[in-house]
Amino acid sequence: MNIQRTVMFILLFAVVLRIDTGSETPPSSLDHRPELQASPLPQMMKGSLWETLATVSYDPYAPTFIPIFSDTLKKMNGKHVELVGFMIPLSAQKKQARFVLTPYSLGGCSFCVGGGGPESLVDVHPSKPIDFTYYPVTITGRLELLQKDPSELFFRISKAEVMDKRDMKNNPGDKY
Repeated sequence: MNIQRTVMFILLFAVVLRIDTGSETPPSSLDHRPELQASPLPQMMKGSLWETLATVSYDPYAPTFIPIFSDTLKKMNGKHVELVGFMIPLSAQKKQARFVLTPYSLGGCSFCVGGGGPESLVDVHPSKPIDFTYYPVTITGRLELLQKDPSELFFRISKAEVMDKRDMKNNPGDKY
């Protein structure tokens, strides 16, 4: 029992010491692809649908996120919308039958949303499966406000279509 405690203390101390040294973070596999680092594209935010989606509010201390939709959002419910964003895949398949769209480039991190909350995630249900890409896509479809979604997402775009994929020339693995 004492040996286990001693080992745990040493491991904990080593972790704390490593954190406090201020040493440089080891290089990431994405360092050679700065365009994939987590950051929103400027055209995605100011004056865009993302800015309107951000008008939703919620109680951050409630046990689950229950959205409170602004009047502007309520008027958009069921309307055809266009949204530019990055795909978060929900399966390990090249073709995504359902995915999440965000204004943030995640650089392959499907559980990191660089500074956003639930207002920066949109559940996308395409008409037909869409090829996954790390580059921004323009999606059109019908906006649905989700009051009590089990996944705790606030928005869905159904019957979604891809309008374009941007900057595909630098990513030969993706096709138009």
